[in-house]
Amino acid sequence: MDNRKMVNHSMQGVFVFVLLGLFAVMSTLMVLLGAQMYRNTVDHAEANNGGRLLGAYVRSMIRAEDAAQSVAVENMDGVNTLALSEEIEGEEYVTWLYCYDGQLYEQFTGADRDFNPASGTAICPAMAFRATLEGNLLTVDMVDGAGEICTVRVALRCAR
Repeated sequence: MDNRKMVNHSMQGVFVFVLLGLFAVMSTLMVLLGAQMYRNTVDHAEANNGGRLLGAYVRSMIRAEDAAQSVAVENMDGVNTLALSEEIEGEEYVTWLYCYDGQLYEQFTGADRDFNPASGTAICPAMAFRATLEGNLLTVDMVDGAGEICTVRVALRCAR
């Protein structure tokens, strides 16, 4: 009888360890699957936010500088730029928006200064930037860092 109790007790111990091992394997599997789902969600959100950020930033810059004779599309040193002019305390300044080195750049400088694309500030990833102005309709076509096309169309409120 002692022998039978010993075998029964050993089987219970093995069963407990198998159950514990199964729990550990399933817990690890759940953590790995959860981490992968989280990573996919974050990647998808970043891709969506890049296009929205790019469009919202350009749109807000245009609307902030929408005044008579203040918005122009220029080709500076082979770079298609959107030039937003303003006068501050009697001095003329220009904010250029353009794509350079895989980024959307902003460069704020005096109107009398030369354009240097490397001198701007990188805002967000952008692979392409093309601005066109037809009458009072400004169209900016951009490609964000993920390759998604973003188009911003703004009807300028002030006369050119």
